[in-house]
Amino acid sequence: MWNYSFVLPNFIALSTFLVFYFTRPRLPIKLNKSFLKILFIEMAVLTIDVASSAALESGKSIPHVFLRIINVLFFALFIMRAAMFFMFTLDIMKIRNGMKAAHQLALLGIAIVCEAIALANMFFDTIFSISETGAYAKCFLYNAIYVCSFFYIFASIAALFANRSRVPDGFFLNSCAFNIVLLIGTLMRIVFPKFLIMDSFCLLSIVIICLSFENSAIYVEPRSGLFNKKALRDILSELSGKRCRLILGFVLNNYGELREIYSGTQMDRGIALIGQFLAKSYPSLISFYLLNGRFAIIGKKEADAGRLMEEIGERFKKPWNAGAEVDISVDITFVQVKPEMRIDCPEKITNGLFAAMNSVRTIGSGNVVVDEESIARIDSSTEIKRAVVHAVESNAVELFLQPLFGTRTGKIEGAEALARIRAADGSLISPTAFIPIAEKNGRITMLGEQMFEKTCAFIRNHDIAAMGISWINVNLSPIQFLRRDLNERFSAILEKYGVEAKLIHLEITEESMIDYALLQKQIQLMRNTGFQFVLDDYGSGYSNVTRLRKCPFVNVKLDMELVRDYYASRDDTIPTFVQMFKKMNFSVTAEGIENEEMARALTEIGCDYLQGFHFSAPIPAEEFAARYTPER
Repeated sequence: MWNYSFVLPNFIALSTFLVFYFTRPRLPIKLNKSFLKILFIEMAVLTIDVASSAALESGKSIPHVFLRIINVLFFALFIMRAAMFFMFTLDIMKIRNGMKAAHQLALLGIAIVCEAIALANMFFDTIFSISETGAYAKCFLYNAIYVCSFFYIFASIAALFANRSRVPDGFFLNSCAFNIVLLIGTLMRIVFPKFLIMDSFCLLSIVIICLSFENSAIYVEPRSGLFNKKALRDILSELSGKRCRLILGFVLNNYGELREIYSGTQMDRGIALIGQFLAKSYPSLISFYLLNGRFAIIGKKEADAGRLMEEIGERFKKPWNAGAEVDISVDITFVQVKPEMRIDCPEKITNGLFAAMNSVRTIGSGNVVVDEESIARIDSSTEIKRAVVHAVESNAVELFLQPLFGTRTGKIEGAEALARIRAADGSLISPTAFIPIAEKNGRITMLGEQMFEKTCAFIRNHDIAAMGISWINVNLSPIQFLRRDLNERFSAILEKYGVEAKLIHLEITEESMIDYALLQKQIQLMRNTGFQFVLDDYGSGYSNVTRLRKCPFVNVKLDMELVRDYYASRDDTIPTFVQMFKKMNFSVTAEGIENEEMARALTEIGCDYLQGFHFSAPIPAEEFAARYTPER
């Protein structure tokens, strides 16, 4: 006789889990699908286990064929359950994403063999036998079900340890725990075969899984009720190596202004209405709200894109009633991932979609298509970001120097320190590419300080006077210039290398002159230490002669575009500027000198120093020292 005392609570718990599963929004990813399969298989195992046990107890009153069929079905499901828990474990680590069907079938090899043994029991006594009187007995291959169970439990634990980095943070122990519970349950079944206790341990494993991995809230954006960014990333990761025929997004134009006009509360109500519209109108598609007025839809049919854009566009021609007699009118722009694109790297597709949506919000252009070219641009930007982070964090930003030649002597009299960063392949990245990135990610201050320190080290290690150099210009970014401890930090570096402040001129751009009060205070503080200041790129931005007159600069550098324009047109603007600066006691440097004729023209109008590729491109500091240090 079997003990059924654990059965009813198990049925109730499993039924509760199934109801909970189907009444919450579920992302159609492998992890959730595997969990649902576990629930159905466990419910089937529990049902068949009770039915087969009860049938065997009835003996002769049950047809022999029925007894054999129901027991074969039980063992087939028992084996399937072990394999399904293993598959779920793999899905935790996303190992099956992009895996070929043949490889997945190979993982189920043991289960397939054991299933064949179980099904063969219909004709041969492999796992069990049932006599004509209905007596049940184990046969020589009965332990195959335990071999299968133990194999997949230990394979799961081994996979978890081998791929620990792929387990979501904080869930490694949970993943091991439900497999260990299954192991204990299997051992208990061996020790207490007359108790239907194994299902209770399986249920406990399901509880651990549900509490750890089946919290649907982590995938749902609460205001819209749609799936969120994490959901989008996970669903795309499962499409790795495939083509998703429909990835369509749209952006609420001028979303920031809309929140100011209608208030955050009313806009949140509007977001909820849009979410309800998408969920109700397109239940077969997966809809996402990606924050900041960005929505996305994923489907299987490319042909749906045109229809969706038309229908959604029509709906947005009407206002959204946000309550309190407030109607929100919104314009949208669509962003579509090119249907032919293969999702070889889901992260790139996600980044491409976000970048396209952000560009729409910035420039308000027409509908945008994310294609291979746009992904390549994002890849390039990503590589530059990584290079910047690596170079700054590892102090690998290189010091290059470019000479400044005096127009009176025709000889080198100064130099400019320029930062250079190399890509992973060793090639140099353009400063116009990495400087804006360093400013955005907050590393520009550290980069600037490293350049200042490396310039000090260069001055200490080389006889710059012998080269004819009286000073080296070092650039300060507007962000770095705002630091209140700038003078203190730079003074400490000067002291560390034993360098005089007069040997370094600090270049600031016109952008730094916006906050004039801070500019005056910072310059005066650092001039007291001995630093001299140069205004860089004059003519490129916030030119203000009145303010410039009051600033104690020693030199003004004309922007290279201004210099090129003068060389092309020879108008009176630049000569007038140069003479004005002379009267204000500023020396003048012309940047961007490309040939001898250009050098002669800028010399004739009174420029004191010339800088450009005509004399030398920026070169590594040691190469610079070797070139300009005279032989003894």
